[in-house]
Amino acid sequence: MKITINWVTRAWNLIRRLREKYRLPQYMNVNGLTEAEVDEETLSNLRKGEPKYLIIRKVEK
Repeated sequence: MKITINWVTRAWNLIRRLREKYRLPQYMNVNGLTEAEVDEETLSNLRKGEPKYLIIRKVEK
């Protein structure tokens, strides 16, 4: 499924580690959003970081 992530944190080391761990794209648009294709397990793990580190704005199946 396709998700849109809004990064709440500006801790670049944390963002880098999350991107590597969950194989998220290494880009961020000018609004601070990252779009990625993830599976159900990755989505549930990312939701554990809400709203402290990131906010998942949109989920498309």
